Amino acid sequence: MLMMVGIAAGVLSFAGNNGGLGYSLGEREPGSVTSSCGLRSYSTEDNFKDREMSSYSQEREESDSSVAVIAWFDKRDTMAYWINEGSWTVKDGDTTKISGVSTKVMLTVTDSTKKGYGIEYKFLEFQNDTVYGSPLGDFQNRLVARLSDKIAGTTIRFRTDEYGRIKKYENLKEIKKQARELFDSACEEMMKLPVMDSLKSVGINLDAILKGVDIDPIVDGYTEEIETLFNCHGKEYKVGDYDEHTDESQKAYASDLHMSVNMDPETMEYEISSTVDTKIPAKDLKDMMGALVEMVSDKSLQEDFDKEYDKQVKEDAEVGTWNYWHYFADGWPAEVVSQTTIRLMGQSRLKQKQIVWDYRSVGNSR
Repeated sequence: MLMMVGIAAGVLSFAGNNGGLGYSLGEREPGSVTSSCGLRSYSTEDNFKDREMSSYSQEREESDSSVAVIAWFDKRDTMAYWINEGSWTVKDGDTTKISGVSTKVMLTVTDSTKKGYGIEYKFLEFQNDTVYGSPLGDFQNRLVARLSDKIAGTTIRFRTDEYGRIKKYENLKEIKKQARELFDSACEEMMKLPVMDSLKSVGINLDAILKGVDIDPIVDGYTEEIETLFNCHGKEYKVGDYDEHTDESQKAYASDLHMSVNMDPETMEYEISSTVDTKIPAKDLKDMMGALVEMVSDKSLQEDFDKEYDKQVKEDAEVGTWNYWHYFADGWPAEVVSQTTIRLMGQSRLKQKQIVWDYRSVGNSR
């Protein structure tokens, strides 16, 4: 059963996170309440970006009911972050770390105008996990050791609007070429693992799947952290704690949302966090897993899967996501956390990504 639950958790880990929190600035009538969570739009004017930060802070003090995530950047602003990623399993109260890696990146504002910003995102260095023992962790460490020198120094250039919303990436064609080369190297490393021979012996062959992999989602992996850092920019959030239930529909499962927003009146720093709990019916989970098994195995293994699944998995899966953003007053993120927990048949799989600032140099053009 442990293997079946592990595969199920792996399938569910591809579920998307909740990125639709808050409302975009300027897209609705000023002050209109559009959700029972109390999230509303923000009134925009042509000269809004030209306002001084002190004026904005005074408005927040006078009406401490909401926070707007706005970029108040300057040319040559520089922020460095550590991105810490890890995954754990929990069974019978025991927690075991199975993988982890850390990446250092640097963002530099190269252009600042009334219409927005030009920003560079550069990979600086990588650190292997210090915890060894799991097959996934060992493979990840080997992969980082092999590829880190090739990725370090890679720079992604992108532009945002005046609020900090990402509008376009400028050099993804170059990144796509590198992604293919790195993916091929990763596949070569992976096929050396002893577990590959074991998989082939039971009818699972990944060769054909790996050769046909679409590189576009891998390129998205390069920009995933950028999207996470700027996910809330251009949106406004009402201060306080809110709960909201969403019924099941044809496009989504039923879910429960808890949201918390607060601001420090002295530093003008602010925090946004959300928790979403969802249940995935056992039958739907079987369909997801069955599609994966069909892709990587022969007919006999597919038949075994159909027989064993109903015996081993008798409960719905519970998926919990927690997202947290902490911003400086100028709109630069101080810390971002994204966490997904999957619970199934008394076992849990937890995956977390933490982005935390390490170096900060701002206001260099004032």
